[in-house]
Amino acid sequence: MHFKSFPFKLYLLLLVHENKQVILNLKKISFIRYRDKGGFPLVDLCKKSISETMSALVFNGTLQVEKVPVPRPKRGEALIKVDKAGICNTDFEIIKGYIPGFNGVLGHEFIGTVVESDEPQMMGKRVTAEINCSCGECEFCKKGLSRHCSLRTVIGIINRNGAFAEYIVVPETNIFVIPDQIPDSDAIFIEPLAAALEIIDQVKIPEDAEILILGDGKLGLLISFVMKCSGYSTTMVGKHREKLSFAEKVGVSVIPLEEFKNGTYDLVIEATGNSDALEMAIENTKPRGIVVLKSTYAGDISFNPSKVVVDEISIVGSRCGRFEAAINFLSNFNNRLPLSQLINQTFSLDQATEAFEYAQNPEILKTIINVSRVGLET
Repeated sequence: MHFKSFPFKLYLLLLVHENKQVILNLKKISFIRYRDKGGFPLVDLCKKSISETMSALVFNGTLQVEKVPVPRPKRGEALIKVDKAGICNTDFEIIKGYIPGFNGVLGHEFIGTVVESDEPQMMGKRVTAEINCSCGECEFCKKGLSRHCSLRTVIGIINRNGAFAEYIVVPETNIFVIPDQIPDSDAIFIEPLAAALEIIDQVKIPEDAEILILGDGKLGLLISFVMKCSGYSTTMVGKHREKLSFAEKVGVSVIPLEEFKNGTYDLVIEATGNSDALEMAIENTKPRGIVVLKSTYAGDISFNPSKVVVDEISIVGSRCGRFEAAINFLSNFNNRLPLSQLINQTFSLDQATEAFEYAQNPEILKTIINVSRVGLET
């Protein structure tokens, strides 16, 4: 049965009977839809209906805001109304050609509100979503390595439209509800923070390890927060004194690049986004030490492997991490971390191209696109 033509008050009565939580969240959303087990609309509650088209930041050789069709979720997927999305260095690398032939909506760091789902309890929830969407059936998925699924799509990166849009569709299994105690200004960092925490999942780090982080950008700073809060002796090297000051606030030792002298460290994390830094990372690693690579590049790199071979240095690639770990970390440490201070500027979606131009400045840390607003925030 479809109730779309019924008076608004009747919708309220129906939803009070079905789900009190939806009523509590009415002010946060513009549209809620229930679907029955067959995937067909059962009850619609509309303050205003979702239109057929939406605004989105599309890259198709050039970057521009366009009107595109609103995505429709399949069974097992949810429709999320995007609230905020963060610009990441990977977005810039895609524009440079990191993903050959990319064509679609960029953006993979986001928070939003569920407006359509097979699960009624998810309606109106403030959420984010892991970016790797897996098949659940392949060798890697069965081993619990779904982030390496050979058939995966990746939000805003590989064969799946991203979050610089009014709405996004994601698998319901990828969705994480954001606890109330984590403000939006911290929650927007869940995806890159998960990537920072992935290092601890991948590498067994001795308690007395000396850690060097190369790069004082967004990811480098988040890695420094993770390492320091986890109790490790951590040094960061970077080009920008103002950026280094954020790491210093949480007790990380910082050294401006021009003052850095080569040393030997148990673990060196390369997070500069600059291909020239790999050689520096290797040069400062102890024999049998570990280099963790976090940077991705559109172009190729070359280096002399002699020191890697002679000193038996391990090089570990590190990518995405578990959102559950990031949310737990924020719940425990967000009051200690200056995350909101990393946000330099917030733009509306219709200013998204200007936001990308602004974010290219090397002095800028985090730029946010507030999809739910019009105009510039400072």
